[in-house]
Amino acid sequence: MSTAAAAVTAANPADSRPGRVRARQRLIEATISALHIYGPSRTTVSRVVALAGLSPGIVRFYFNSKAAMLVAALEYLAAEFEERVLKPVAALKDSPVVALGLLVELYLDPEIASPRKVSVWYSFWGEASSRQEYLDICGQKDEDFAALVRELTASLIARTGAGHLDADGVALGLIGVLEVLWQGIAFQSEAGLNRRALVARALAYLRSVFPGQFPAPAPQRARRGR
Repeated sequence: MSTAAAAVTAANPADSRPGRVRARQRLIEATISALHIYGPSRTTVSRVVALAGLSPGIVRFYFNSKAAMLVAALEYLAAEFEERVLKPVAALKDSPVVALGLLVELYLDPEIASPRKVSVWYSFWGEASSRQEYLDICGQKDEDFAALVRELTASLIARTGAGHLDADGVALGLIGVLEVLWQGIAFQSEAGLNRRALVARALAYLRSVFPGQFPAPAPQRARRGR
């Protein structure tokens, strides 16, 4: 710990290791919010600390630049996606129908696919100055995700005897469906989203490719008049 940081910790016992972790996470969450509101080029340290409710001087204890904050935000989202989506789905590879159904649910879950978080992914994809950071942090994870979807579709093709299907094409189709749904999420508010309808659309693609393997949604009950 630097002399300055030690002095702050000594003066403020709340700025212990757990406190520092919480403050750093607040800055990361605020960076995600700033990226959602302003985009990478217009996100500034002052805007981040204002959203975090912290003093500007505290930033130097956690990040040495705005670029470091942006990278930390993307690293956080990438790690979250791996823990909450890739690992649970990969654990069910022996049951491809269950795994693919879970994949759709988790990929479109509000904790992962909130308008706030999805817009951050797209801001890194779409801004030229941020693309290398995206590739460095997420390139391998993207490849792992594509490989997992391909493995699950190949397994289901083999189990159903649907040898006329191409695993690469089916996997690419599913990834494309999910990406299109994410694009829609990025431009909406949470209040305007129908999560069940989004999941149903993705599952409809899988049902069209693998008839009888994925259950159809339950019919909605008509409202009774009062």
